Amino acid sequence: MKKILIISEYFAPNNEIASVRITKLAKYLKLYGYYIGVVSRKMRFYESVDSVLLKELIYVDEHIVVSESKLFQSISRIFSKQQIINKQTSNHNTSRKSIIKFIFVIIYKIMGLLNIYLKKYFDISYYQTKSYSQKAKKTIKYLCRQYDVIITSSGPLSSNVLGLFAKKINPNILWIADYRDPIINCFPLRKNLFYYNKTIKEISKNADVITGVTNSCVEVFKDDFEGDLITICNGFDKNDINNLEEVQSQYFSLTYAGTLYKGKSDLSIVFEILCELVKESRISKKNIIVNYLGNDGTVFLDQARKYDFEDRCITFGKVNRKKSLEIQMSSHILLLASWNYIGYEGVITGKFLEYMMINKPIICTVTGNLMNSTIKEMINNANNGVVWEQANDKIDYLIMKEYIFMQYSRYIEGKPLIFLPNQEYISQFSYDKIIDKFINIINQNLQ
Repeated sequence: MKKILIISEYFAPNNEIASVRITKLAKYLKLYGYYIGVVSRKMRFYESVDSVLLKELIYVDEHIVVSESKLFQSISRIFSKQQIINKQTSNHNTSRKSIIKFIFVIIYKIMGLLNIYLKKYFDISYYQTKSYSQKAKKTIKYLCRQYDVIITSSGPLSSNVLGLFAKKINPNILWIADYRDPIINCFPLRKNLFYYNKTIKEISKNADVITGVTNSCVEVFKDDFEGDLITICNGFDKNDINNLEEVQSQYFSLTYAGTLYKGKSDLSIVFEILCELVKESRISKKNIIVNYLGNDGTVFLDQARKYDFEDRCITFGKVNRKKSLEIQMSSHILLLASWNYIGYEGVITGKFLEYMMINKPIICTVTGNLMNSTIKEMINNANNGVVWEQANDKIDYLIMKEYIFMQYSRYIEGKPLIFLPNQEYISQFSYDKIIDKFINIINQNLQ
């Protein structure tokens, strides 16, 4: 039995999207008969358990959880607590009645400014990763001699650090460096070019195979890496929605789940179309609800407010994955926001693959100056929605407007929405199919 060691800061049961891909790889590699070991980071105090992913731990033979240093645990607690206090005090003016409470608020406000300063001028995540990596190396040093394959999941940067460390201790081990995001995203401060370039060269020199969810994740290595660069997109696991409850919304509901990247992810065009349809008396505002599940509620509401639609929006904040899936299943339309411009072509979010699993119509917005995005091609091939591209606004705007009106009309008439997805195309993105690509890599490189 071949033994595979997975190195990833994020892993089940951590309720982060970064945990999903690597946990699913572990599950399906185990189902194919491999022995699976995992080294991951201990959950931080503000992170929560994903009850859906929790069940996947039965597929792990050996799971070692490494804590961060106490110093960075303390720093994390301080700044997370500061953010909570800021939210609470912004909603309770009565705190000014107490001098002690007032001083308490001022202290945390100062900490808030310090937090902003650190994020802008000081790459604290780099030192946090370095501290965690130093502790994890003790475990990796012992384990890597016992395994045939290591798969590292990046970011954060620690996966690269530990992968390099393991490869140098055991040169015979097969190292597959997998990327959920472009490597530049591992560096919050873009001016850290020294670490950026050094990391690329070290990975290129030592990794056996580099995989990534998009072409942009792997192409950064093309000038230095002599091995195989392979794009393997994210996927979905239908088992995740088994036994989940679907309660149909009493409104015509549209739902966005996930992060909204300011300046990239923009749903404004959806609100503009809804507003225009209301003004034309083609739809009724009171029949519509737009849900947002994630940490960027302010960004979401700002986009809705421009078209006077914030009063029909519900922001849930960040919820556990089970609840997120249930809300998506209970919605009529799923909203997606992506981007496509020079240097960032081929962006496929993990949320899109989850949406394909949910099997509901998708409305996708794509900002950027390039037409014919990969996500538009995939949605057209899947026949599971409609896409507006900023670069093709005049045509796509009208198409999306009529699509929304058509589906809304079906809802008002009590008829099923028009939805005939290409299930044969969609099925190729199931993790039980995607895992074949990783198994081929292992078989080709292990003799």
